[in-house]
Amino acid sequence: HGFAIVDWNARKEVGRIKLPDLPPAQRNNDGIQGAPAHGILISPDGKTLWSTSKFNSAVYAYSMPDLTYLGEVKVGKVPDWLTFTPDSKKLYVANAHSNYVSVVDVTGRKEIGKIKVGQVPKRNITAIIPGLPATY
Repeated sequence: HGFAIVDWNARKEVGRIKLPDLPPAQRNNDGIQGAPAHGILISPDGKTLWSTSKFNSAVYAYSMPDLTYLGEVKVGKVPDWLTFTPDSKKLYVANAHSNYVSVVDVTGRKEIGKIKVGQVPKRNITAIIPGLPATY
């Protein structure tokens, strides 16, 4: 329930970050599939790293490169995949058991919208299509 820190030059693990724990009675244990923390992504501007927690129905932010804990954002059940807007201002979180994608304000660290989608959203990307307005 966290992620490893790797020194790629030395090709070895040099540390681990454990995501915050909830008491077992408050954890989601549905749909974990052996991966309590699945999605992880560094923002395009390189300033933050975000990781999902299926147990906690949340995403967690850490500063880069020092990995100082910045806080959490509660999202839907079983958050899986993440994608950023190119300007690093918004994070989209696919919530597999809630059937929506959370829109997270990165600076404010809060959920600012929910995009209803079909069953079990997983992989997501951000695409910029010239001529089309952005809604979120």
